[in-house]
Amino acid sequence: MTDTLLAAHLTDIHYPVPSSFQLRDLLSKRITGAVNLLVSSRRAFRPHLLKSLLGHLRELGVSHLLITGDLVNLAYAEEYLRLRTHLEESGFSPGQVSMVPGNHDAYLPSSMAQETFWENLGPYAWAAGPTDYPTVRTFGGLEIIGVSTALPTALGMAYGEVGQDQLARLEELLRRKTGRFRVILIHHPPTPGADTWHDGLVDGAQLRRLFWKHGADLILHGHEHYDSETRLPGPGGSTIPVLGTGCAILDDPRPALRARARLLRFGPGGLERQWLIVHDAASGHWRPPAGSPIPESPTGV
Repeated sequence: MTDTLLAAHLTDIHYPVPSSFQLRDLLSKRITGAVNLLVSSRRAFRPHLLKSLLGHLRELGVSHLLITGDLVNLAYAEEYLRLRTHLEESGFSPGQVSMVPGNHDAYLPSSMAQETFWENLGPYAWAAGPTDYPTVRTFGGLEIIGVSTALPTALGMAYGEVGQDQLARLEELLRRKTGRFRVILIHHPPTPGADTWHDGLVDGAQLRRLFWKHGADLILHGHEHYDSETRLPGPGGSTIPVLGTGCAILDDPRPALRARARLLRFGPGGLERQWLIVHDAASGHWRPPAGSPIPESPTGV
């Protein structure tokens, strides 16, 4: 890489529009999601926090958003349209946003059949439809690869799958050595132990084998609703850092789960450093967690 790029990882936004719920949804999986939204104190996703977060990221000089799925709660068109309005009003153009869908973006079979995610996000979706993955975008020495794990599941299920066709295309892509720093965006974590049959990545072992054979430089994911840092085996004894970030707009009294984003600064050597910013309920500001040495000011990034 020849230039510095400051990016932000956002995930599990779960943008809510409760008024979209209709009587016919009483007979679908949406009823459980709607109940969670209305009665669970741990599902308090606040739209105003998204506006605040995007504005703060612009002030910091963030030039690219990396979003790893579950943009909305129940895959209504209105949810996507309102989220898209936030992106447009914040000044982030479609070329500055790379995203992949999550299981909430494929909430019902009709959500996939009607391509609700792609139709309503338009150019922000970074893909033409659900069969368009993996997607690739390059910025100088940085290569961003989007992998979809989104598929509709039964009541009580939240698992994801890459699928054989996408795995084959991804292997072809990873086999080509470009010399760029490769960042993988994926919703479900590809780590061992996270590939449970009801809530995880069911073909995670196959995906890990691809990374072991062909490598990647950084993997970003969501789904777990908390911050995590781990590594996967790569080629020749190398390891690949895997970073998960908590929910972007969750209004939770527990500091470890409160609304957050992860900043990543890429330079000539790849990822130079990364740190979190968390919403402070008392002041309304976004700042690194207590004890973090990273300064908040734009000159510090």
